[in-house]
Amino acid sequence: MSVMDAPDPLPSAEPARAADPAEWTRVRSPAKDQDRVLQSQTHVWLRKIPSAIHPKHLCRYYPRIANRLALSWGDKSKVEQIFEDLLHDRRGQRKGFSERVRVEIERLERFHARKLHVNYPPLMVVRHRRVPSAGPDQA
Repeated sequence: MSVMDAPDPLPSAEPARAADPAEWTRVRSPAKDQDRVLQSQTHVWLRKIPSAIHPKHLCRYYPRIANRLALSWGDKSKVEQIFEDLLHDRRGQRKGFSERVRVEIERLERFHARKLHVNYPPLMVVRHRRVPSAGPDQA
């Protein structure tokens, strides 16, 4: 057997090629009715995060992803893996999210990281102070 005929000892050393899109549709779990709408636990999750970072477009166009985040929100490693999967293309040549949805996902990722680390400064939340109005006798 010559060197040319010898099998490659490290088949995984070959760079990963983009998978066939049809292959990924077989791997993905089939869409269920509950994936098309926001679940009750997702609504509860949304009430627990600041309204300034609510992922409105994500919830509208990708309720399945919002439901997944809501279910996993308390599990640090699971949520980090979800963000990793959403923001980094491992399949190759994916279309990706719209700019608005991507920004919402990145904002949620930063919020989740800050929430888990005490040393981070709190998120900037703008609160308007009410100025006491002058009554008729306080002019």
